Amino acid sequence: MFSSSFFTENLEALWIEILFMLPTEIAMLVKTVSVVNRFEAIYGLNRMTLSKEFKSMCPKQEEEYKRYFERFSKAMMFYYFCSVSTVLASMGFLFDDRLKLPFFNWFYWVPIDKDHMNNYYIIFAYQMIGMMGHCLLNVSADVNIALLLSTAGKQLDLLSYELARLPVNPTGTNIEKSYYKRKFEEHIQQYNRIYDFARETEKQVSWSVFSQICASGVTICAIIFRLSAISLFDNVSSTISMYFYLMSMLTQIFLPCYFGNDVTLKSQKLTNAMYTSDWYQLALRERKDLKMMMIRTSEPIRLKAGNFFNFNLTDFTSTLNRSYSLYAVINRRK
Repeated sequence: MFSSSFFTENLEALWIEILFMLPTEIAMLVKTVSVVNRFEAIYGLNRMTLSKEFKSMCPKQEEEYKRYFERFSKAMMFYYFCSVSTVLASMGFLFDDRLKLPFFNWFYWVPIDKDHMNNYYIIFAYQMIGMMGHCLLNVSADVNIALLLSTAGKQLDLLSYELARLPVNPTGTNIEKSYYKRKFEEHIQQYNRIYDFARETEKQVSWSVFSQICASGVTICAIIFRLSAISLFDNVSSTISMYFYLMSMLTQIFLPCYFGNDVTLKSQKLTNAMYTSDWYQLALRERKDLKMMMIRTSEPIRLKAGNFFNFNLTDFTSTLNRSYSLYAVINRRK
Protein backbone atom coordinates (compact mmCIF):
# COMPACT_ATOMS: atom_id res chain seq x y z
CA MET A 1 0.00 0.00 0.00
CA PHE A 2 2.83 2.37 0.89
CA SER A 3 4.84 1.79 -2.31
CA SER A 4 1.65 2.14 -4.36
CA SER A 5 1.31 5.74 -3.20
CA PHE A 6 4.49 6.79 -5.02
CA PHE A 7 2.83 6.35 -8.42
CA THR A 8 1.35 9.84 -8.37
CA GLU A 9 1.05 12.44 -11.08
CA ASN A 10 1.07 15.84 -9.34
CA LEU A 11 1.56 17.73 -6.06
CA GLU A 12 -2.07 17.30 -5.05
CA ALA A 13 -1.81 13.54 -5.46
CA LEU A 14 1.44 13.63 -3.46
CA TRP A 15 -0.28 15.20 -0.47
CA ILE A 16 -3.44 13.13 -0.79
CA GLU A 17 -1.70 9.78 -1.20
CA ILE A 18 1.92 9.75 0.04
CA LEU A 19 1.95 12.30 2.87
CA PHE A 20 -1.46 11.12 3.96
CA MET A 21 0.02 7.74 4.93
CA LEU A 22 3.83 7.96 5.09
CA PRO A 23 4.30 9.87 8.40
CA THR A 24 1.88 7.76 10.43
CA GLU A 25 3.41 4.57 8.98
CA ILE A 26 6.87 5.73 10.09
CA ALA A 27 5.54 6.62 13.55
CA MET A 28 3.95 3.18 13.89
CA LEU A 29 7.25 1.56 12.87
CA VAL A 30 9.19 3.57 15.47
CA LYS A 31 6.67 2.67 18.19
CA THR A 32 6.68 -1.01 17.33
CA VAL A 33 10.48 -1.30 17.13
CA SER A 34 10.80 0.67 20.38
CA VAL A 35 8.42 -1.65 22.22
CA VAL A 36 10.13 -4.77 20.88
CA ASN A 37 13.65 -3.54 21.73
CA ARG A 38 12.64 -2.26 25.17
CA PHE A 39 10.05 -4.82 26.03
CA GLU A 40 11.54 -5.82 29.40
CA ALA A 41 11.80 -2.22 30.60
CA ILE A 42 8.28 -1.30 29.43
CA TYR A 43 6.89 -4.50 30.92
CA GLY A 44 8.61 -3.62 34.21
CA LEU A 45 7.00 -0.17 34.19
CA ASN A 46 3.56 -1.70 33.66
CA ARG A 47 4.13 -4.12 36.52
CA MET A 48 5.17 -1.16 38.68
CA THR A 49 1.74 0.42 38.16
CA LEU A 50 0.22 -2.63 39.89
CA SER A 51 2.84 -2.98 42.63
CA LYS A 52 2.16 -2.45 46.33
CA GLU A 53 4.35 0.67 46.26
CA PHE A 54 1.79 2.29 43.98
CA LYS A 55 -1.25 1.22 45.94
CA SER A 56 -3.40 3.93 47.52
CA MET A 57 -2.70 4.67 51.18
CA CYS A 58 -6.22 4.66 52.66
CA PRO A 59 -9.73 3.44 51.69
CA LYS A 60 -10.84 6.92 50.64
CA GLN A 61 -7.87 7.32 48.30
CA GLU A 62 -8.31 3.78 47.04
CA GLU A 63 -11.87 4.55 46.00
CA GLU A 64 -10.77 7.79 44.29
CA TYR A 65 -7.94 5.93 42.56
CA LYS A 66 -10.39 3.32 41.28
CA ARG A 67 -12.85 5.94 39.97
CA TYR A 68 -10.05 7.81 38.22
CA PHE A 69 -8.90 4.77 36.26
CA GLU A 70 -12.46 3.76 35.47
CA ARG A 71 -12.85 7.14 33.76
CA PHE A 72 -9.47 6.63 32.12
CA SER A 73 -10.55 3.23 30.75
CA LYS A 74 -13.74 4.70 29.30
CA ALA A 75 -11.79 7.49 27.60
CA MET A 76 -9.35 4.98 26.09
CA MET A 77 -12.21 2.78 24.88
CA PHE A 78 -13.68 5.82 23.12
CA TYR A 79 -10.27 6.38 21.50
CA TYR A 80 -10.25 2.75 20.31
CA PHE A 81 -13.77 3.24 18.95
CA CYS A 82 -12.82 6.35 16.96
CA SER A 83 -9.68 4.70 15.56
CA VAL A 84 -11.43 1.47 14.56
CA SER A 85 -14.30 3.53 13.09
CA THR A 86 -11.75 5.21 10.83
CA VAL A 87 -11.08 1.85 9.20
CA LEU A 88 -14.64 0.54 9.30
CA ALA A 89 -15.99 3.71 7.68
CA SER A 90 -14.09 2.68 4.57
CA MET A 91 -16.54 -0.21 4.13
CA GLY A 92 -18.81 2.32 2.45
CA PHE A 93 -16.59 2.14 -0.65
CA LEU A 94 -18.11 -1.28 -1.35
CA PHE A 95 -21.35 0.48 -2.24
CA ASP A 96 -19.67 2.91 -4.61
CA ASP A 97 -20.18 2.03 -8.28
CA ARG A 98 -16.82 3.62 -9.13
CA LEU A 99 -14.98 0.64 -7.56
CA LYS A 100 -12.82 2.82 -5.38
CA LEU A 101 -10.46 1.30 -2.83
CA PRO A 102 -10.24 2.71 0.71
CA PHE A 103 -6.69 4.01 0.35
CA PHE A 104 -4.94 3.65 -3.01
CA ASN A 105 -6.71 2.86 -6.26
CA TRP A 106 -3.64 1.33 -7.84
CA PHE A 107 -1.99 -1.97 -6.99
CA TYR A 108 0.99 -3.16 -9.05
CA TRP A 109 -0.73 -3.20 -12.42
CA VAL A 110 -3.49 -5.53 -11.17
CA PRO A 111 -6.62 -4.68 -13.19
CA ILE A 112 -9.48 -3.32 -11.07
CA ASP A 113 -12.68 -2.92 -13.06
CA LYS A 114 -16.10 -4.48 -13.50
CA ASP A 115 -14.55 -7.35 -15.46
CA HIS A 116 -12.19 -8.18 -12.58
CA MET A 117 -14.40 -7.89 -9.51
CA ASN A 118 -12.50 -10.65 -7.67
CA ASN A 119 -9.33 -8.51 -7.82
CA TYR A 120 -11.23 -5.59 -6.34
CA TYR A 121 -12.65 -7.57 -3.42
CA ILE A 122 -9.33 -9.25 -2.60
CA ILE A 123 -7.38 -5.97 -2.60
CA PHE A 124 -10.17 -4.27 -0.66
CA ALA A 125 -10.02 -6.96 2.04
CA TYR A 126 -6.21 -6.76 2.07
CA GLN A 127 -6.29 -3.01 2.68
CA MET A 128 -8.94 -3.25 5.39
CA ILE A 129 -7.12 -6.01 7.30
CA GLY A 130 -3.76 -4.25 6.97
CA MET A 131 -5.10 -0.92 8.18
CA MET A 132 -6.96 -2.54 11.08
CA GLY A 133 -3.70 -4.12 12.24
CA HIS A 134 -1.91 -0.80 11.82
CA CYS A 135 -4.66 0.94 13.79
CA LEU A 136 -4.56 -1.51 16.72
CA LEU A 137 -0.75 -1.37 16.95
CA ASN A 138 -0.76 2.42 17.01
CA VAL A 139 -3.61 2.78 19.48
CA SER A 140 -2.24 0.12 21.85
CA ALA A 141 1.10 1.94 22.04
CA ASP A 142 -0.65 5.28 22.66
CA VAL A 143 -2.86 3.84 25.40
CA ASN A 144 0.14 2.26 27.14
CA ILE A 145 2.03 5.59 27.14
CA ALA A 146 -1.06 7.35 28.49
CA LEU A 147 -1.44 4.72 31.23
CA LEU A 148 2.16 5.12 32.43
CA LEU A 149 1.96 8.92 32.47
CA SER A 150 -1.46 8.99 34.13
CA THR A 151 -0.21 6.61 36.83
CA ALA A 152 2.70 8.93 37.61
CA GLY A 153 0.35 11.92 37.73
CA LYS A 154 -2.16 10.20 40.02
CA GLN A 155 0.58 9.00 42.36
CA LEU A 156 1.84 12.59 42.66
CA ASP A 157 -1.72 13.64 43.45
CA LEU A 158 -1.98 11.09 46.25
CA LEU A 159 1.44 12.04 47.59
CA SER A 160 0.43 15.70 47.65
CA TYR A 161 -2.61 14.78 49.74
CA GLU A 162 -0.44 12.88 52.23
CA LEU A 163 2.19 15.64 52.52
CA ALA A 164 -0.49 18.17 53.38
CA ARG A 165 -1.54 15.88 56.27
CA LEU A 166 1.86 15.29 57.88
CA PRO A 167 1.27 14.09 61.48
CA VAL A 168 2.75 17.14 63.24
CA ASN A 169 2.35 17.25 67.03
CA PRO A 170 4.47 19.86 68.88
CA THR A 171 3.83 18.36 72.31
CA GLY A 172 4.00 14.76 71.18
CA THR A 173 5.86 11.96 72.85
CA ASN A 174 8.98 10.33 71.44
CA ILE A 175 6.72 7.68 69.89
CA GLU A 176 4.71 10.35 68.07
CA LYS A 177 7.87 12.11 66.91
CA SER A 178 9.24 8.80 65.70
CA TYR A 179 5.95 8.19 63.84
CA TYR A 180 6.24 11.59 62.10
CA LYS A 181 9.83 10.85 61.09
CA ARG A 182 8.89 7.45 59.72
CA LYS A 183 5.97 8.86 57.71
CA PHE A 184 8.09 11.69 56.35
CA GLU A 185 10.78 9.23 55.23
CA GLU A 186 8.11 7.08 53.56
CA HIS A 187 6.89 10.14 51.63
CA ILE A 188 10.44 10.94 50.52
CA GLN A 189 10.91 7.35 49.33
CA GLN A 190 7.56 7.48 47.53
CA TYR A 191 8.54 10.70 45.76
CA ASN A 192 11.81 9.08 44.68
CA ARG A 193 9.91 6.10 43.29
CA ILE A 194 7.49 8.31 41.37
CA TYR A 195 10.32 10.50 40.07
CA ASP A 196 12.32 7.45 38.89
CA PHE A 197 9.15 5.96 37.36
CA ALA A 198 8.43 9.16 35.42
CA ARG A 199 12.02 9.47 34.20
CA GLU A 200 12.14 5.82 33.16
CA THR A 201 8.84 6.27 31.29
CA GLU A 202 10.30 9.30 29.53
CA LYS A 203 13.39 7.30 28.58
CA GLN A 204 11.40 4.41 27.13
CA VAL A 205 8.73 6.35 25.20
CA SER A 206 10.56 9.59 24.36
CA TRP A 207 11.33 8.80 20.72
CA SER A 208 7.98 7.12 20.16
CA VAL A 209 6.18 10.29 21.22
CA PHE A 210 8.62 12.45 19.25
CA SER A 211 7.94 10.49 16.05
CA GLN A 212 4.20 10.65 16.66
CA ILE A 213 4.18 14.42 17.17
CA CYS A 214 6.19 14.94 13.97
CA ALA A 215 4.05 12.46 12.02
CA SER A 216 0.75 13.80 13.28
CA GLY A 217 1.70 17.37 12.41
CA VAL A 218 2.23 16.44 8.74
CA THR A 219 -0.68 13.99 8.66
CA ILE A 220 -3.17 16.50 10.08
CA CYS A 221 -2.09 18.94 7.39
CA ALA A 222 -2.51 16.25 4.70
CA ILE A 223 -5.96 15.27 6.02
CA ILE A 224 -7.18 18.87 5.92
CA PHE A 225 -5.73 19.24 2.43
CA ARG A 226 -7.50 16.06 1.33
CA LEU A 227 -10.81 17.16 2.84
CA SER A 228 -10.56 20.47 1.01
CA ALA A 229 -9.96 18.63 -2.28
CA ILE A 230 -13.01 16.33 -2.19
CA SER A 231 -16.74 16.91 -2.22
CA LEU A 232 -18.64 15.91 0.90
CA PHE A 233 -21.71 14.63 -0.96
CA ASP A 234 -19.81 12.84 -3.73
CA ASN A 235 -17.43 11.09 -1.32
CA VAL A 236 -19.45 10.41 1.83
CA SER A 237 -17.48 7.32 2.90
CA SER A 238 -14.13 8.97 2.33
CA THR A 239 -15.19 12.13 4.17
CA ILE A 240 -16.48 10.26 7.22
CA SER A 241 -13.31 8.17 7.34
CA MET A 242 -11.17 11.32 7.09
CA TYR A 243 -12.93 12.98 10.01
CA PHE A 244 -12.45 9.90 12.19
CA TYR A 245 -8.82 9.74 11.07
CA LEU A 246 -8.34 13.41 11.93
CA MET A 247 -9.80 12.81 15.39
CA SER A 248 -7.43 9.87 15.91
CA MET A 249 -4.40 11.91 14.85
CA LEU A 250 -5.35 14.69 17.24
CA THR A 251 -5.83 12.18 20.06
CA GLN A 252 -2.48 10.52 19.40
CA ILE A 253 -0.60 13.71 20.24
CA PHE A 254 -3.12 14.99 22.81
CA LEU A 255 -2.77 11.96 25.12
CA PRO A 256 0.98 12.21 25.92
CA CYS A 257 0.79 16.01 26.00
CA TYR A 258 -2.19 16.03 28.37
CA PHE A 259 -0.92 13.39 30.80
CA GLY A 260 2.65 14.68 30.62
CA ASN A 261 1.32 18.15 31.43
CA ASP A 262 -0.60 16.58 34.32
CA VAL A 263 2.64 15.13 35.75
CA THR A 264 4.29 18.57 35.63
CA LEU A 265 1.35 20.38 37.24
CA LYS A 266 0.92 17.83 40.02
CA SER A 267 4.63 17.77 40.81
CA GLN A 268 4.43 21.54 41.25
CA LYS A 269 1.78 21.10 43.94
CA LEU A 270 4.02 19.09 46.25
CA THR A 271 5.91 22.11 47.62
CA ASN A 272 2.67 23.94 48.35
CA ALA A 273 1.21 20.82 49.97
CA MET A 274 4.11 20.65 52.43
CA TYR A 275 3.79 24.36 53.15
CA THR A 276 0.10 23.97 54.02
CA SER A 277 0.96 21.40 56.71
CA ASP A 278 1.64 22.47 60.31
CA TRP A 279 5.39 22.68 59.65
CA TYR A 280 5.81 25.68 61.99
CA GLN A 281 5.11 23.39 64.94
CA LEU A 282 8.05 21.13 64.11
CA ALA A 283 11.39 21.20 65.86
CA LEU A 284 14.24 23.02 64.11
CA ARG A 285 15.83 19.84 62.76
CA GLU A 286 12.56 18.57 61.26
CA ARG A 287 11.89 21.99 59.72
CA LYS A 288 15.29 21.86 58.01
CA ASP A 289 14.54 18.39 56.64
CA LEU A 290 11.18 19.60 55.36
CA LYS A 291 12.79 22.65 53.77
CA MET A 292 15.28 20.43 51.90
CA MET A 293 12.39 18.37 50.56
CA MET A 294 10.56 21.55 49.51
CA ILE A 295 13.66 22.77 47.66
CA ARG A 296 13.87 19.48 45.81
CA THR A 297 10.20 19.45 44.78
CA SER A 298 10.25 23.14 43.79
CA GLU A 299 11.61 22.01 40.40
CA PRO A 300 8.67 20.28 38.68
CA ILE A 301 9.04 17.06 36.70
CA ARG A 302 9.23 18.08 33.05
CA LEU A 303 9.23 15.30 30.47
CA LYS A 304 10.59 15.65 26.95
CA ALA A 305 10.02 13.81 23.69
CA GLY A 306 13.28 13.26 21.85
CA ASN A 307 14.91 16.08 23.86
CA PHE A 308 12.95 18.48 21.68
CA PHE A 309 9.22 18.55 22.45
CA ASN A 310 7.81 18.86 25.95
CA PHE A 311 5.00 16.61 27.12
CA ASN A 312 2.59 19.52 27.68
CA LEU A 313 -0.45 21.21 26.19
CA THR A 314 1.60 24.15 24.94
CA ASP A 315 3.44 21.87 22.52
CA PHE A 316 0.12 20.29 21.52
CA THR A 317 -1.24 23.66 20.39
CA SER A 318 2.12 24.51 18.78
CA THR A 319 1.90 21.33 16.69
CA LEU A 320 -1.59 22.30 15.51
CA ASN A 321 -0.36 25.80 14.64
CA ARG A 322 2.52 24.38 12.61
CA SER A 323 0.14 22.01 10.81
CA TYR A 324 -2.15 24.87 9.85
CA SER A 325 0.81 27.00 8.69
CA LEU A 326 2.02 24.13 6.50
CA TYR A 327 -1.49 23.67 5.09
CA ALA A 328 -1.73 27.39 4.29
CA VAL A 329 1.58 27.27 2.39
CA ILE A 330 0.62 24.15 0.41
CA ASN A 331 -2.86 25.46 -0.33
CA ARG A 332 -1.46 28.66 -1.84
CA ARG A 333 0.81 26.62 -4.10
CA LYS A 334 -2.01 24.35 -5.26
